[in-house]
Amino acid sequence: MSVSRSGDHVAAPSAGHDHAETKSSGGGGSRDRAGQAPAGAPRAGFALLLTLSMAQFMVVLDFTIVNVALPSIQSGLHVATTTLQWLISGYAVAFGGCLLLGGRLADTYGRARLYRIGMVVFVVASIAGGLAVEPGLLITSRVVQGIGAAMLAPAGLSLLVTSYPDQQERSHALGIYGAIVSTGFAAGAVLGGLLAEVTWRLVFFVNAPVGVALLVASFRLLPPDPPSSRGQLDIPGAITVTAGVALLVFAVARAGDTLQVTQPALLAGAAVVLLAAFVARERRARAPILDLALLKDRGILGANLTLIAVGAFSAGQVLLMTLYLQEGRGLSPLLTGLCFVPQAAGAFALAGPAGRLVPGLGPRRALAAGLSLALLALAGNAVAVITGSLPALLAGSFMLGVANRLSQVSSTLAGTQGPVAARSEGTASALLTATRQCGSALGVAILSATLVAVHGTIGHRTAVAMFVAAGFALAGLLATRVVPPGPPHPHAPQPHHLFRHHAGGIP
Repeated sequence: MSVSRSGDHVAAPSAGHDHAETKSSGGGGSRDRAGQAPAGAPRAGFALLLTLSMAQFMVVLDFTIVNVALPSIQSGLHVATTTLQWLISGYAVAFGGCLLLGGRLADTYGRARLYRIGMVVFVVASIAGGLAVEPGLLITSRVVQGIGAAMLAPAGLSLLVTSYPDQQERSHALGIYGAIVSTGFAAGAVLGGLLAEVTWRLVFFVNAPVGVALLVASFRLLPPDPPSSRGQLDIPGAITVTAGVALLVFAVARAGDTLQVTQPALLAGAAVVLLAAFVARERRARAPILDLALLKDRGILGANLTLIAVGAFSAGQVLLMTLYLQEGRGLSPLLTGLCFVPQAAGAFALAGPAGRLVPGLGPRRALAAGLSLALLALAGNAVAVITGSLPALLAGSFMLGVANRLSQVSSTLAGTQGPVAARSEGTASALLTATRQCGSALGVAILSATLVAVHGTIGHRTAVAMFVAAGFALAGLLATRVVPPGPPHPHAPQPHHLFRHHAGGIP
């Protein structure tokens, strides 16, 4: 998870669910003066820190908790594989597409207000998902969950950083926040497996009591919002980019369904038109949701290109492992969840060292190292599936957790340093999470289509899809060439950058 400075936001996961793979969030960038809480706000305490941390924990948890239950959902509702992937992609597309708008709404209409609205939307959608009796309703609930998360995440992080005006206290709070949120990936996998043993509906219902408790606590603990500022919102821009990405994902899914070219090509063409319209809109909008000038910076552009690849292979391999372990190896949902612990352990093992290693190597070298490691891990996992070696698969997953953390931290530094990012750090950090979420949706769609298109046993199809995921890592490795080369600075003082608190989110 990427954490920004006072007044900025954070983002989350992935599927491949955080980050929540991180979740950076928040567009815009209006800040409270000196990063302080509004006048009259109660002094921030541990109860507030725990409440805000658990809210983001819940958002990250929802990536892996649903992933592990996918085979149970598939058999319970008789869902096709290419339809099943929308339970992941729908959440990721809605979250990533609405994240920048959510940050702007928090700054404009009040962080506490948007936090509560986002929590209500998330909980209601979770309950609706648990009650769903057909795939369309379940997918719709996941999309609405993503919208709720896009409101909740930036508002919660902004409330946290503005509630601690002292930099040392804020750094300590962000460290605790990141540690709590980091457990979401492993906890979601294990808890999802445990609940799915009873019924898959519990993986959605579990959000209700937690969300209600956090909502009630928010009325007592959250600082009051300052008077609402009048600001324009680029809602057409948010709708256009979200629809464009969703249509592109749908085109890939239809290609896997039909194994034909015509319909998917038309859908992809319409997606390109929508994304082009988004760019045109942002060029002339008075208050654009995304400042396109950010992408003129090679560091920011390269970081976001690599994160698309990271999101694609991270979310995709979680889906592949889940289906393979349960359908190919016959493992229970609980044992499947436990098989994701090594990946989380790999990410946690590098949580502290990454903050020292990345600035020492420089973001470009660190990114290349992370993507190279991911490439080897994914290719190794493909071979492990072919040979049927579960220990080798778990070892590859541990290595992938290390690679994901190194890639995430270095892309966060590359995408938020320099004079361009300094002027819009909130938007720059939010963009990193949005691109990762969009990459997650595309990766899941492509790998799901691969599973359908390739013939043979589940092991053979999974191995082929793993090699495709390794191709994503290779594309990300090539994209690191866009990032400007920078000399290592092992003795330079570490700035108060997002990467220093990069302890949470989806590994």
